[in-house]
This record gives sequence, C-alpha cells and structure tokens, in this order.
Amino acid sequence: MDVRALHRQMTQYNRWKRQLDERLQRFDAWGNSHQMLSLDVQRTLQKARNLLRGDSFTIACVGEFSRGKTELINALLYTEGGRRLLPSQPGRTTMCPTEIFWDPQVPVNCVRLLPIETRRTNTSLQKFKRIPQNWVTVTFDPHNHEQTRAAINQVSANKWVTPADALKLGFAMDELGDRDENGRVAVPAWRHALISLDHPLLRQGLRIVDTPGLNALGNEPELTLKTLPEAQAILFLMSADAGVTASDMTIWREHVQTLRDEQCTAVLALLNKIDSLWDDLQSPAEVTANIENIRHITAQQLKLAPEQVIALSAKQGLLGKVGRNLPQLERSNFPQLERKLADVVLHSQQQIIGHRLVGDSYEMIINTRNSLAQRLTVCEAEINVLRSAAPQEAAETLQQLRDTIRQTHHQYHKQALSLRTSQRLLESQRVALLAPVSSGLLEQQINSAHRNLAQSWTTLGLARAIGNFFDDVDSSLQHIEREIDRANRVLVSIYQRPEHNLTGDDLMMRHLLKIHNQRRQLRQLHKRADDFRFSLNTLLTRKGALINRFINTLVQEVRNTYQELNEHIGLWLQEALTPLMHNNQYQKQLLETHMLRLTQLQTQRNTHAEQIESLQTNIYQLQTALNSLEPLYQEIISAPLVNDASEKLAEIRSGQVVSLLEARKAARAN
Repeated sequence: MDVRALHRQMTQYNRWKRQLDERLQRFDAWGNSHQMLSLDVQRTLQKARNLLRGDSFTIACVGEFSRGKTELINALLYTEGGRRLLPSQPGRTTMCPTEIFWDPQVPVNCVRLLPIETRRTNTSLQKFKRIPQNWVTVTFDPHNHEQTRAAINQVSANKWVTPADALKLGFAMDELGDRDENGRVAVPAWRHALISLDHPLLRQGLRIVDTPGLNALGNEPELTLKTLPEAQAILFLMSADAGVTASDMTIWREHVQTLRDEQCTAVLALLNKIDSLWDDLQSPAEVTANIENIRHITAQQLKLAPEQVIALSAKQGLLGKVGRNLPQLERSNFPQLERKLADVVLHSQQQIIGHRLVGDSYEMIINTRNSLAQRLTVCEAEINVLRSAAPQEAAETLQQLRDTIRQTHHQYHKQALSLRTSQRLLESQRVALLAPVSSGLLEQQINSAHRNLAQSWTTLGLARAIGNFFDDVDSSLQHIEREIDRANRVLVSIYQRPEHNLTGDDLMMRHLLKIHNQRRQLRQLHKRADDFRFSLNTLLTRKGALINRFINTLVQEVRNTYQELNEHIGLWLQEALTPLMHNNQYQKQLLETHMLRLTQLQTQRNTHAEQIESLQTNIYQLQTALNSLEPLYQEIISAPLVNDASEKLAEIRSGQVVSLLEARKAARAN
C-alpha cells in the first residue's frame, strides 16, 4: 500500500519542474555562448521559467465547524515526531480563514493575524496582504510543541464586543452565541490568518487553505470570489455519522458545486470520522456495508460520481502514521485520499505542459537543433563540391556557392519583411481588441453602478443595479469575443502562408488568442452576483456592511479580470508570431555568417587547400555548437515531459529528424 502517495507525487512534481527549468536555462546559456538566440527567444524562455517557479498547488478545505478539518491537515502534513503539527483539541475551533504555506521570503516560522476590526473598511484581503503593518505577527519554533501550540491557537481566539459592534463587523445576531454578564457577544478576534511553516510538503509548493464554516464564507466575499477559484483541489468535509446536513448542502450549492461545474476544479467530498461508525457488536462486513451505503447516498445527494466521495477517518489516519500501524492506516482510508490528491497534482503538471510558453520553449530547442543540423548538412555538401572542383575552378565554384546562399538568404529576407508586415497587421488589431475592456469604459460602468446603488437602497434597486452592471460586462465580453475572432482569422492567414512550410496546425492553434480563463472568471462572478441578488431579501435587514463589502469585492474582481485581459492581449500581440520570427531570424543568422565566410574566401585569394580548410573550420564550429546542444535535444525527445504526455513533441519533430540524418549521410558519402 502506498502510504506516501502525495509526498511522492509532490516530490516528483517539483523535481520535474526543476529539471524543466534547468533545461531551459541550459538552452539560454547555449544561445549566449554561441550568440544564436534573439532577445525575443530569451524573453520567452525567461517567462517560461518564471511560470515554473511561480507555480504552486493549493488545496482548499471547506466545511462546517467540527468536521475535522484541522485533523485532516495534521494527517496530510505529518512527517515524523509523534505529535500533531497543528493543535487540535475539543472546544478549539478555527474561527477565521487560514492559509498554511512556506514563505521563503520570511526566514522564520510565524503566524500572521489580521484583526477582525479591518472588516469595517472596504479594503480587500489582497490589499491587506501587501500592508504588513496591519498584521500581528507571532513567531514560533516548530520543534517547541508548546510554543507552536500557543502561536497557532491564536487562530481560534475570540474577543467580546457589544452587539452593535458585532453588527458593524458584519455578524448577525443569530450567528452569535450567548451574551456574557455585560451583554457582550463573542466574535472571532482575527479576520484572516497566514501560517508560514517550514515543512517538506509546503517547501515544495503545497498551500492549504482552511475555510471555517458557512459564516466565514458568507462574510468574506474574497474567499468565494478569489481564494477558492484559485485552488487546484477542494476537499469538502462532512461528518460520516451525520451525512449531508442542511448547512453542508448550503455550502455545497453556494460555494463548491459552481466551481466543480463551471471551473472544473477537482472536488472530493470527504465523509470524515468514520471511526464513529465502527461498532464492535457488528461484523467488519456489516460496518463496511453501512459506510458504503452512506457514501453512495452522499454521492447521490451531491450528484457526484461515487469515486469522488471518500469515507475516511483523519484521526485514525494520523494515529496510523504516528504509530506506523499499516492496518490502522488502511482502515482509515486516508491513503485513498492521498492517492486522489496525487492524481490532481499530476493533472496540474499536465496543465503546465499544455501551457503555450512551455510548448514554445521546447519547440524552439527542437527547431534550433534541426536548423543547425540542416545547415551543417548543406555545409558538408558544399565542401564536397569544392573538393571535387579543380583548383582553377575554385573561384567560380565559390561564386556559385555564394550565389546559392544569397538566393536562400534573399528568400528568408523577404520572409522577414513579410513577418514585419504581418506583425504590423496584428498590431493594428490592438485598439479594437482593447476597447471593450478598457479601464476607462469599465470605470464608467462602475461609476454608473455606484450611482444606481446610492440612489436606491432597496432590494429591487440593488438587484437592478447589480444586474445592469453585469449586463454591461456581458456586452463587453461579447464585443471582445467578436474582435478576438477577427484577430484569430488574421493569425490563421499568416501561419498558413506557404512560405512558413508548416506541416501541421498545432503551432498555429497554440498561438490563437484565447481568453477561456478570463471568460470563465467573469461568468463565475456574474453567477455569484446573481446568487447574491436572490439573497438580498434576507441580507438587507441584517448585513448592510456585508452587502457593501461584497459589491466592492465583486467590482474589484471584475476590475482585476479586465486588467488581466489587457495584459493578456498585449502579450499576445507581442508574442503571437514569435516562433515564426525565431525560425526566420535563426536561419538568416546562419546564412549571413556562412555568406560572410564565403565572401572572405573570395577576396583573400587563398589557395584551394586553404579555402577547403576555412570551410572545414566553419563546419567544425557548427559541429561544436550542434554537439553542445545535442544532449539537451536528446533529453527532450527521449524523455516524455510527464508519463506518456509526449505526443505533442512527437508531432513537432515528426518527419524532420530522419530526413536530416539521411541527408547528412548522403553528403558524407559523396
């Protein structure tokens, strides 16, 4: 039984990213050494490397209070030592959303806490994260269990405030407990917590987000509008002994199901605490049948495939790991969860493979090597021609060779002029592409929405103002999609020109302008807005502050998506033709270097033997460059990017390598 599937897959994932980054760095170094890569290519390589370095894997734990989320995190992060990493005990409940990760910029383990009073402002959590002075920081030594417990227990701290202050902070009276002797009520002391922890899994990019209950999800719009959508996997926790409760179903419908259906986020429903169903008076087969029955009922209620519902015991899984008790660990079903998460990590790896920057970088390495090999083959054929010529015919032979090179260079020069014209043609689309998502137009729409909101603080008025704003956003989205269709038709016409000699459509398809992610983000925000509008009747009398914060957060997320669209379109206009330009520039550079050498041979009046020796020196230089690039090339073509996901690379190089090798053999034979 694989009891460390997630650890192993995260390790493999990061090893793979480092290996890919190292390959791109080697290609960049090769280009600098031989002066064979343009600035555009170097920029593409750097962006691909930044993509690899900035990538992380986020697991969001979602569920009501007392579903065992902290114990689940303890079991996921357990390595050794016989202790819980995060304090977990009866009566202690995480009261504020918490992110657990390793921040390499902060050399110490610490808990950063954002006071609950910041809810009175309209400042977003993302902005607060960039303002360190607003946070309370508690450092701790992870090897000191009591110190760690004291620091992390702060996350679940409460404070006593008046009912009026609780309302101002966004809490409703029916969400709070009993009052103390002074008439005060208990509210969470902190709005958000960031735990930076030096841990093997966290060092490899794992990030865990704990969202404590329906109340936190309802009061912090950014959790549902930004944090959860950015997670690669969502673990939806319920109690096996209770099944799907009414509050569980509310969280599922309002915060999880949409992400699964519209964003294809990996979602696993966990029926935790199955050890509460273990009964010594029943046979193991009966206990298993009861658990399986609950699991299938849950799958039907949530409309999930049964394999997406896992019945487990995080507590028994942790105890099994601590005691190295494999039967206990297996009975807890915790390894099944780790295997599922390992599969999600692998899927995340495959998404990186499909990213245009990574595909372009690998393709440039392959095409550069093949172009160099092709030029070497031509040079070997040239030297054979010169060797076979009589000494008195050497000058005429050199002139013929130079004329041939000049003609080929002229073709690439014409292609370069055509590409510059094509680039200007693409650039002419900029205004039309950016107009529907311009910051000026958006601010007009936002100002109009704010005016409408200010003029009518009624359910109908609020709903109409939000609806009108998103009608404007939808209209802009439809407008930009029409412009994108026009721009893509221009790109297709460029890539399909015969002069580029492209044999397949993969390269072209990878460089079409696509806004799938941004479109999905905007439509998801629209869906959230619609859900919010339908809930205004119940919210209006209770949570004026929440309404204001939700609308401001919603507007800010739309603004962020528009800014992302502007940057995405700008980058596309710069980089859409990069592969074609790289190939053209590289071929021209090789031809110009060779033509210059032939010209020098003509003017220097060397002997026939010296001319052959000079051409041979050129071949040695090309061969040296090829030899130094060949190991990297062989790594790429012999080792799949991940498992069997090398089909795209196979298509890139299909038909080219064999013909080049055969041509070189034929040239040597002559």
